[in-house]
Amino acid sequence: MDILRKLIHMLMGLFALALRWLNPWQAMLCALLAFLHNLYIFPLYGRKKLEKDEEKKRGYTAIVSYPAVVFFLILLSYLFCLTSRDSAMPLAAASWAILAFGDALGGIFGMSLKGPKLPWNKEKTFSGLFSFVAFSSIAAFLGYAFVSGGSFPDLLKDARFLSVILLAAPVSAIVESLDGQFDDNIGFPFVALSILSFYPLYCLPPAWTIVRPVISAELNLGVPLLAIPIAVAINLLLATTALLKKWVSLWGFVFGLLVGFSVIFSLGAKGFAILCMFYLFANFSTFYGRKIKEERGIAEGNKGTRGLGSVFSKGLAPAVFCWLSFEAFAAALAFYAADTVATEFGKTSRKGTFSIFRLKSVSPGTVGAVSVKGTIAGAFSIVIFLFLAMSFMNFRAFEDDLKITVVLSALVFIFFILESLVNELNSKHQVTSKPVIHVTLGFLIGALANALMIFLWMMSVWNVK
Repeated sequence: MDILRKLIHMLMGLFALALRWLNPWQAMLCALLAFLHNLYIFPLYGRKKLEKDEEKKRGYTAIVSYPAVVFFLILLSYLFCLTSRDSAMPLAAASWAILAFGDALGGIFGMSLKGPKLPWNKEKTFSGLFSFVAFSSIAAFLGYAFVSGGSFPDLLKDARFLSVILLAAPVSAIVESLDGQFDDNIGFPFVALSILSFYPLYCLPPAWTIVRPVISAELNLGVPLLAIPIAVAINLLLATTALLKKWVSLWGFVFGLLVGFSVIFSLGAKGFAILCMFYLFANFSTFYGRKIKEERGIAEGNKGTRGLGSVFSKGLAPAVFCWLSFEAFAAALAFYAADTVATEFGKTSRKGTFSIFRLKSVSPGTVGAVSVKGTIAGAFSIVIFLFLAMSFMNFRAFEDDLKITVVLSALVFIFFILESLVNELNSKHQVTSKPVIHVTLGFLIGALANALMIFLWMMSVWNVK
């Protein structure tokens, strides 16, 4: 039955080819009709036979969530491509192809070939992971090429196009393989879309869409090349200190070290300083009011030690975006900083915390709950973090940094509130895991931040003309 489900899952991806002739609104209408069909009509003649026992118990099935995910992939593709609308449907098709073919064929080959289990998820194998990467890369390339009507040979020669696909496929595969996902369709497709969205924007001229090689970037910013090895040494020192102080676990130390190196060799010493600023925000808030948290029994577990899950969920998006867009990198970090600050400050609130979803007061530490103190602290950290990050990199004039800080702060704050709603909703139904939610929202914020910067730039150009 699992094989049959995966084959149907994959064959549904062939409908992505129809996006060549549909506009976004027509495509979303088709996805909505498919959702209604799977929800109300399909149970009358076949859905129950395909559902797993656990799905029947929960009253939730990925058969229904699949077209809903496709709907939002199309909607977000349109939003990402407001300045390049011809790219919206090819982008949606490529993301849908990764959802359909990468996931299905990765699962089929993983079950057939078996082999070593993944260290972070014993239910999945390396053969499935590698199959996911291989087939999703091919499917994304073919889907984008067909729907865009582009030349296959030309796209094969386009290094930027190949780079975003070869980046999106393995990152999506890793997110799909994370443990704790009852429905793994609702995370990785949006991660894939977020990364792929940078390709059409690369065709536009603003400098912020392309992170320059670290050596030339450092020289252009007036930073001596000696700063790079110094940053590498500091990264190693800080990570080792965090491990010895038991602020992070061993695997948290390893991944945090890799994130630091990724930022150093993409954004240079200044980018690494901004990453350190994020860690300062996170660690300070974790140990703030620790006695109160311990008395209430809601202090961070294991004496505040951050494990691989915590470091990974808040480090993956910045580690990827630092190679694609500084604004995306900064926005993702601001979101994660605000999430940690709001959570930790909220735990010390004397007044009760509030559930936005249930519209009632709940005890401090409740998943998804917000407090006045935590919300204000989180919002304040967003503005401060983004302003310091923008002005520190010194890409633009002071007035421009202020404008961009305001715009990006508004975007990050919206996701900051959305994250509470999603976490609370998920805690009720346990559809996915908290790390997957953090990773997915972080990628979406970064991609939307970059698209927003491009849109603002286009508006300024048109106004000048």
